[in-house]
Amino acid sequence: MLYTSAEVVPPQDPRGQRLGQIADLLFRFARKDFNLRIGGCELRYTADPRFVIVLEGPATVRRLLLRPRPDRIQQAFVTKELDIEGDLLEGLRLKEVLTERSAQLGPMNKLRVLFHLLRL
Repeated sequence: MLYTSAEVVPPQDPRGQRLGQIADLLFRFARKDFNLRIGGCELRYTADPRFVIVLEGPATVRRLLLRPRPDRIQQAFVTKELDIEGDLLEGLRLKEVLTERSAQLGPMNKLRVLFHLLRL
């Protein structure tokens, strides 16, 4: 399940669609055994996730991706803006994949992510 796009719930939510496009760019080569819940939107990669990453809302996504710093993720976890439901260790491993992937994004994909982030 490496190239699967997220199913956005509710499907007609334009903000959810943009979040899905960001997630698809960032998690393109990650194993898709997890789901994301961001505010009132859910991005489903699988019906039986090992874990669910829960973010308080789109502002948290913007803050974490526009100004990436290692301590920002820990701070979001402590303040409950970020949580992991299910297999915590697998969720923390995904953080490493995301850090590696965001460093490998080419200029066009970085612009796409930025474009979607600014429209959230």
